[in-house]
Amino acid sequence: MGEDWEARLRALERENAVLRERCHQLDVINELAASLLSSQTDLDDILWDVANNAVPRLGLEDCVIYLLDPGGEHLIQRAAFGPKNPRGREILAPIQIRVGQGIVGAVARSGEVVLIPDTRADPRYICDDQPRLSELAVPILHDGRVIGVIDSEHSQAGFFTAVHRELLTIIASMTASRVSRALLDERLRRAHAELEARIAERTRALSAERDRSDRLLRNTLPGPIARRLQAGEERIAEHFDAVTVLFADIVGFTRMAAARSPEAIVDLLGRVFTEFDALSDRLGVEKIKTIGDAYMAVAGVPTPRPDHQETIAAMALGILAAVDRVNLELGTRLAVRVGMHSGPVVAGIIGTRKFAYDLWGDTVNTASRMESHGVAGRVHVDHSTFLALQHSHRFEPRGSIEVKGLGPMTTYFLLGPR
Repeated sequence: MGEDWEARLRALERENAVLRERCHQLDVINELAASLLSSQTDLDDILWDVANNAVPRLGLEDCVIYLLDPGGEHLIQRAAFGPKNPRGREILAPIQIRVGQGIVGAVARSGEVVLIPDTRADPRYICDDQPRLSELAVPILHDGRVIGVIDSEHSQAGFFTAVHRELLTIIASMTASRVSRALLDERLRRAHAELEARIAERTRALSAERDRSDRLLRNTLPGPIARRLQAGEERIAEHFDAVTVLFADIVGFTRMAAARSPEAIVDLLGRVFTEFDALSDRLGVEKIKTIGDAYMAVAGVPTPRPDHQETIAAMALGILAAVDRVNLELGTRLAVRVGMHSGPVVAGIIGTRKFAYDLWGDTVNTASRMESHGVAGRVHVDHSTFLALQHSHRFEPRGSIEVKGLGPMTTYFLLGPR
């Protein structure tokens, strides 16, 4: 009777020990399950948490957690417990196993758990540090696809049981949930970063294109007019009471062009008009346009100025000097006629696709006639311009000439400032 009681007592103690161990294992699983609720999505933190906190409490000697590389060809060591656990979570030379190679590679290929009671009897066993006698490798599966492997080895043959298999399978499933969420967050962060980079690049490209468009607009239109268009104005037309318009034309350029190549003609005109543009910028004169070998400019538009006549006079004399410089440098024999006239004009934008700022009125027509009825190498003006500038500039009377569309006019040649 006593012996039976003692036997039953020992059996109950063994059952209690098993139950306590089982409860301990369930605690480990429950704690790991609770960690699924954590907002931690750093992949390495998740894997090292499993390797250092969950696995060691199951009584295992070692464990390595592998994840597939982006190409899906190799398993790369990402975390470890036991001899393969480096200090400070720093893996200097992570183990790399090709899919299909060894026991771990076989699990990655098949997606099935492999339990080896005695590694000495399995040719797939790979000894990477010191030989061990049993091994348990469990796939980490997400949506039925292998994304990694949890591999544990033990120095005792036949150590791993069905319970170990069940526990590591549960841990692998929980790890897969956390890893998949981390990978998703990582992809979202990477996609967000790539989107931000594309937005930044697009913003830079748009800014550069806007700057380029602004420069082109400023080169095409007067600055104040360009700013008004950019501010949303669609129709710009204004009347100016007192401006001075200038026309300059290269004498005999059509015949000269016939004897030169197109490239040479463009280069020569570019050289001459570059001189004119620099002069207009220096004096604050607004270049309106070039038509072939003719150049048109104005002072007093779009910003009125009281010295518009004196300014255009300086521009006209500067054009003659600029042509002399070009002839000296290039060995050419260019000559230019210049005409100017003052009075009211209407100025505004024409066109909707290719904007152009232009001037209209009798003042423009008279300035054009002064140029076309002028003389090469001279600045031709009418009597009203002579009266306005006679005290500040020197003139040579030309007398009365017949001007097309305007009849007889008394005109003068501007010689220079007094």
